[in-house]
Amino acid sequence: MNFIRWACLVVHVVSTVVWFGGLIYLNSVFIPVAEHERETRAPLSIAAHRRFLPLVWSSLWSMIFTGILLMLLSPRFHWGDYATLWPRLLAVKQLSFLAVGLFSWQMKRVLEKLETGNEHFGGWWESYRILLRRTIACALLAIAAAAAMSVVD
Repeated sequence: MNFIRWACLVVHVVSTVVWFGGLIYLNSVFIPVAEHERETRAPLSIAAHRRFLPLVWSSLWSMIFTGILLMLLSPRFHWGDYATLWPRLLAVKQLSFLAVGLFSWQMKRVLEKLETGNEHFGGWWESYRILLRRTIACALLAIAAAAAMSVVD
């Protein structure tokens, strides 16, 4: 049982690092460079964003699967018991993760609009950037809750 827990934890952490690192790269490097070079409408730029989303979704699915297993294998987890701080932090982590999933799904929908290259490109592009930043903010909340869960008695 300890090996399964350890393996789930490793996959969970690696998936989180890949996913969160990708979001940070996209927000901090790729988008600013594309905007500076005035290449946000370029097919290569849109294709890079399109290529990024499957990475996000595969990381999200592996985080969901391993997170559920880790939750169920934890001796601290009891269904419907929120009397202590640990399950409350778990609830915060799960809710923020749900928000991340929702924002990622919305990013996919906005990216479909960007691919059409219509006259409202600027507005859709700004929506994409806002959704990306909201995803990062919710991810930081989930990571903070997870960190707090590891130090709480």
